[in-house]
Amino acid sequence: MWARRMLKSKTWQLTAILMLISDWSQCIKSQQFTVDPPENIGIDDPGHLGPLYIHWTAPANLTNLTACSMRYHLEYFNTYQSRWTVIRTVRTWYRAQFDLEKEVRVRISTLLKGACTNGTDLKSPFTEMVLPPNNSGPVGSRVQGFGCVFYQKEFMECTWETSLEEPTQSQYSLFFWHREMEQAEECPQYIHSNGVRTGCKFTEESLSEFSDFNICINRSSPKVVLRSAFFSLQIQNYVKPAAIETVHLEASPDRRLQVQWELPNERIPRHCLEYEVEAREEGVGGQPLLQRNVTNEMTLTSLSMDGARRKCFRVRSRMHHYCADGGFWSDWSHWSCHSDTESDAVVGCAVVIGIIISMLILSLFGWALWRKWKAREGEIMPFGPLHKLMEYSKGLSARSHFNKRRENQ
Repeated sequence: MWARRMLKSKTWQLTAILMLISDWSQCIKSQQFTVDPPENIGIDDPGHLGPLYIHWTAPANLTNLTACSMRYHLEYFNTYQSRWTVIRTVRTWYRAQFDLEKEVRVRISTLLKGACTNGTDLKSPFTEMVLPPNNSGPVGSRVQGFGCVFYQKEFMECTWETSLEEPTQSQYSLFFWHREMEQAEECPQYIHSNGVRTGCKFTEESLSEFSDFNICINRSSPKVVLRSAFFSLQIQNYVKPAAIETVHLEASPDRRLQVQWELPNERIPRHCLEYEVEAREEGVGGQPLLQRNVTNEMTLTSLSMDGARRKCFRVRSRMHHYCADGGFWSDWSHWSCHSDTESDAVVGCAVVIGIIISMLILSLFGWALWRKWKAREGEIMPFGPLHKLMEYSKGLSARSHFNKRRENQ
């Protein structure tokens, strides 16, 4: 019995040793297996003003490999975000957006995993490709002050300023592209100022939201090479709604105001707008007070008129962050005002009383000055009809006394 146990134990030990030797040999084999990077890397420009087509081929020593799966680790420097973007794919091509005014940097490696590597991940060294930007022409010849506004989601205007170095007989040209277009096209309608192109107007048919809207502005001159400018937009982030036309004010018996407004007819959904309400309050002291509130509703309530003679309101709107990452405020609506009639009556009475008191004070002051002036001349003339009545009474008394004396004589 003891001998049988010893034999069984030695058998298990021998099996474990054989398994370790097998794993070790496989490990040595996988470590000796080398993975080459992809070959024939290339970057093509299809003329879409930003997107580039990156392509490569599998390493020559791995083309007939069947025991392992092969993928590719692609990295490209995203100049819009100033960081490397990492992509892993089984394809031998990839399409990415680049800023063509900056250096294009791409690097790729091969990833291998499977029976040929004993289940471990093997990665080849990087193969890298760098394309310099085509920044021909002086820096000052690049277009300045470029900006776009997408008005009411109906049309878009992009404008620019003339550069500091403005050669004679030069002309601006704008080209654009988005994913619904096969090739880039020129501006459908230029905006002119003093005979020079200073902008482009895009109709609704030529626009596409939630995709890269690529723009290139260059200039042609017969004497000098000028620098091109590239821009990439998401046009839903440049919307400017129309101004609100009507603002209604309604006062409740508890002296609170309700502000409501109506939207103009436009293509922007109501749930995609937020509103800013500005209140201007004129108190009894005459000092104006400004308050601003942002709301998602089309009404604002519980605004008290206490202590205010007059309140005025105006409203503007912009795209909410649920529907876009940015946008412009619309123009302000016209002021709409509400007056507190009770406060106006009190103020009116106070003004009238103040005028009467002021007139009485001025009259008394003038009378005092007049009496002082007459006193200096030695003649003080009493004031008013009462004095005349007293003088008349004295005259009657003197005449009556004179008549009595004549009768006694």
